[in-house]
Amino acid sequence: MSIVNQLEELALATRLKRLADRLSADVSRVYKESELDFEAKWFLILELLSREKVLGITEISESLGISHPAVVQLADQMLAQGLIKASVDEKDARRRLISLTPSGRQMHKKIGPMLAVIREENRKWLATARHNLLSVLTELETSLDEKSMYKRIKMALLERTER
Repeated sequence: MSIVNQLEELALATRLKRLADRLSADVSRVYKESELDFEAKWFLILELLSREKVLGITEISESLGISHPAVVQLADQMLAQGLIKASVDEKDARRRLISLTPSGRQMHKKIGPMLAVIREENRKWLATARHNLLSVLTELETSLDEKSMYKRIKMALLERTER
């Protein structure tokens, strides 16, 4: 057993990240083998822009629940691939507006059939667990929305020092 598994709760974030990285790498490998120059990590932005058409970086960050710097990094990668374009907001020159290019819209169409297979295989894989992982994740995310792990740890440390 690896030390990460032995550490259990202490390595929770590492295990979740490792699992996410594995899933992302496997999907990216399928894209590559299908001769699609596309990374799994770009999917959420591609999907969001296919629905919303034009969004600012902050709006993307808030919609996806990922950090502003992470969105900037992903957007820069997608810009380099020609999947999205950036323009300056006429009302606020500091604001960068992001939208899909024709290549981005085409990529969204190309990966559509693959997404259906990915969804189904994820569904089957999740069904192998004893608990509904998506429900558990929602519960855990809601719990952290109510009280962050930072606040939980700080409060527990304070309580220990007051004893």
